Amino acid sequence: MGDLSGHDKRKQKDVTLGIMRFNRIVDFFMPGTMRDNPNHPDYNEIRVVVSTCLIGMPLMLLFPPVLYYMDKPISGFIINDVLVMITLLCIKFFGHYRIPMSITALVTYFIIYGWIENSGLIYSPNISLLHMYLLCAIWADKRYGWWLIFSNLMLFGFIYYQTTEVGMDADLYRIVDRPLYPLVMNCLITIFFGGFLAYLQLDQERDRIKIRELQDHKITMLDKAVKKRTEQLSTMRESIATDFHDETGNMLSAITRQASLLKQKLGDHPQAGQIVENIISNSNALYASSKDFLWHLNHDGDNPQELFDYLTAYGQLYYNQFDISFSSIGDQCPEVQFAPSAALNVIYIFKEAMTNVVKHSGAKEVVFKMHCYADQISYILHDNGSWSDEDPTREHYGLGNINKRCEKNCFGFNLFKQPANTYIEISVPTFTAANL
Repeated sequence: MGDLSGHDKRKQKDVTLGIMRFNRIVDFFMPGTMRDNPNHPDYNEIRVVVSTCLIGMPLMLLFPPVLYYMDKPISGFIINDVLVMITLLCIKFFGHYRIPMSITALVTYFIIYGWIENSGLIYSPNISLLHMYLLCAIWADKRYGWWLIFSNLMLFGFIYYQTTEVGMDADLYRIVDRPLYPLVMNCLITIFFGGFLAYLQLDQERDRIKIRELQDHKITMLDKAVKKRTEQLSTMRESIATDFHDETGNMLSAITRQASLLKQKLGDHPQAGQIVENIISNSNALYASSKDFLWHLNHDGDNPQELFDYLTAYGQLYYNQFDISFSSIGDQCPEVQFAPSAALNVIYIFKEAMTNVVKHSGAKEVVFKMHCYADQISYILHDNGSWSDEDPTREHYGLGNINKRCEKNCFGFNLFKQPANTYIEISVPTFTAANL
């Protein structure tokens, strides 16, 4: 098939826009508890009633202009539309439609019977309105609409009785036949028409239930698979953390101990002693980094609050060594998560920033803060010191590494430096469990 022409594309776009506008009107009349909750058990039922009422109201107004010029009564159509509007308002504000719809049904029967009584009884063309009414009832109310088949049959019987009581000239029967014939035909049409529509509605509802059950079954299976996979990943993480701690941690500790012994033996060799000192320092640094990695494996590191607590504990321990006052303030954040690799990078960034405070600011007070926003969490390290100006002739690996980590992980990075007020802010994107 070829591509759609410009005219067809415009037509398709107009149809789509029309459907979107109609859906917005339907949503306006939906109860507040169901408007944005398609999983509500009554959502489909209420939405069908609302859409049927909204379609039926303007179509019902097709009759009054024509009948007005034919000098026929039109008040019944207007009354019916008013009752339908009341039904819509009851749905919007109270979430129920059964009582106003039942009242509308009784009033509509009374109005239609008045038209039939004054236009030929069983021979009246207004009999067709009962078939139309049956169509609307079954379409709008899948549960009880088919009961109107029996109420229509009873009304046909009553109209037939009224027709026979009035009596007609024998010569007229040659033209219109006896009243039994229109009675039988209207009853058969109602049974066929109503039964066919009721079956279609029942069949659609049965298919909808099967689809919903299949969806629920697949969701349940998926939940079980995700739970099992999560348990496997948790076991793997614990195993990796244990093995890493047992093997690598012990090896690093052995390197540090052996290097310390070697340093003692090389006491009168300053150059060799400096090399050994570097080995010890690098080993300790690697072990400290491995502790961050192990924490990320063993804890809920993707949780902003868990990360905030971990950095707070580290800051208190770190700054106590330098007689610097440290405190933390954090918002109560909603249930959100970071991307899997975000927490470890945030840890490295703020450890670097905390070290820079000691080396370059001369601060005596440091505050660590956490603020929650709609789609991100901001961590702020605030001190009362003054960071030294950057030397353009030297590379600054600390801030450079922070910038690189932020760019790589799509973090926001702000550094504010004033004579006695400096802070670094890192903004980390968050996700809910549904869209992670």
